[in-house]
Amino acid sequence: MKRRIHKLLFFFILLTLCSFSTGLRAAAYSDEGMIRVGLSYSRGAQLSFNALAEEGYELGYFDGDTFVKVGRLSNRYVAFCRDTTLSVHGNTVSATGSGTVFKPYHLEVAYDFGGKADAEDFIDRVLEAGYEGEIFPAYLRGVWRVRIEHYSTPEYASADADRVRAFTQGADVTVVGLEEDVITVVDLNSPSLVAELAAPAGCTPAVRAAGEGNTLKNGQYYYNGAFEFTRHSSGSLNLVNTVSLADYIKGVLPYEMDGSWPLEALKAQALCARSYLLSNMGRHSGFDICSSTHCQVYYGTEKETESVRRAVEETMDEVITYEGKIIGAYFFSSSGGYTESAKNVWGGNTAPYCAAVPDPFENPDSITHFSTTVNRTQLTSLASYLGAGIGQVVDCYVSEYTEPAHNVYAVTLVGESGKTYTVKGCDNVRIKFSSYVKSPRFDILSGTPLYADDGQLPRGELAVVTEDGLDHVEDRFYVIDKNGIERLTRGDSDGTFTFVGSGFGHNVGMSQYGARGMAEQGYTYREIIHHYFTDVEIMTLDEL
Repeated sequence: MKRRIHKLLFFFILLTLCSFSTGLRAAAYSDEGMIRVGLSYSRGAQLSFNALAEEGYELGYFDGDTFVKVGRLSNRYVAFCRDTTLSVHGNTVSATGSGTVFKPYHLEVAYDFGGKADAEDFIDRVLEAGYEGEIFPAYLRGVWRVRIEHYSTPEYASADADRVRAFTQGADVTVVGLEEDVITVVDLNSPSLVAELAAPAGCTPAVRAAGEGNTLKNGQYYYNGAFEFTRHSSGSLNLVNTVSLADYIKGVLPYEMDGSWPLEALKAQALCARSYLLSNMGRHSGFDICSSTHCQVYYGTEKETESVRRAVEETMDEVITYEGKIIGAYFFSSSGGYTESAKNVWGGNTAPYCAAVPDPFENPDSITHFSTTVNRTQLTSLASYLGAGIGQVVDCYVSEYTEPAHNVYAVTLVGESGKTYTVKGCDNVRIKFSSYVKSPRFDILSGTPLYADDGQLPRGELAVVTEDGLDHVEDRFYVIDKNGIERLTRGDSDGTFTFVGSGFGHNVGMSQYGARGMAEQGYTYREIIHHYFTDVEIMTLDEL
């Protein structure tokens, strides 16, 4: 009996600890907390990344979520590069090519300086002594050093050591270079080596814009927060934006929804973006979320408006939950009249809160309408690409609609021998027929007319009998119409098929044009969320 009590007590403590740890994980995130967004990574990893900051940079590293500042760089337009041979031509840095070439080996002064200012004072004295050439400070795993010149091989560097020692005021120099953990900083306005940076073990090198409220620019986009530089397995650099969750949402909103749309629609989108982020953390290794459509589109501060800021600030820390858990709050452009269940779109029993709901709020004049006419040859090419194995296509029709939404669940292609190939699943149909449709809400017009013994039959109202003695093979087809079982025959066709429909996207979750329409009609963001998501609650992160 005592053993059983001890066992029960053990499981009670374990359950309590698990519940407590889950609460801690939820509480660890807030709009003020830091997240990591992958900007360029994997196949997008590069030799270098250009950056612009109006008042220069704070150099440092991240120890967990804490930025540790180790110095400041006044240069505005720079490239953060691998420690390797660098060829600089204009604003382009490459491993080979024309332009100014910087080689990866240096002579390092064997002295630990008290800070960047002390290292720069030493550099000034070396220059005053008459040295001409590259000389720059380097923060290396906890200490500041000074590095001099650049060489293509260690041997060339070693051979030049005596000449350099004449300017180092008695300090020795050693050969260094081609280090995997070092970031080399090159000034692009006047090509020169201006610094190197290597974080302490277990930390990642990073920079942020100097000056209050300033941003970092990479490419054509500006970002709040900091840039972290991690290594891809190839040795190239990944670029990660470490930023507050609130600033991340502000950088998502105007790229996923027009920033000039009504405030309540933007607030609904803010809840979707925040919930989607927190329910999808960890989809990538090395950062929390990516900046592309694979996760959510994020391009920093450039399109941030007052309405965008209000939408984030007035929904601070709010998320959408189902049975106490943050949901993957899917959204898309427009439904064309009815959203679709996640089950019919992606299969399985995932996201029960994403059920099909009527969507009468979209303005018909502003949503996407599409109509694409193709011929049998084009459909035959598609069938071949899909590996259908049915030969020349003679017919194509919607063979199954969803209920109650009446979106397309299955499309059937028919070969001249009578063999068929059916694509099933709303999103599978949308993707495989993406050259013709933009959503699963469409019909196929024209095509081959179908006849039973008593005349032409309408599409979409046929029941195919596939068992208990009736065949559906080769060129023998049967239907049940008002007169009972009839043999199916094909009439003449002009050989074209028109895909006509409305909506844009997968149709799961919140329609953005529907949210806009609801907001314009006076609905609040909470009412918008509860319309598109079934049986959900809106909670704050500290309530979780």
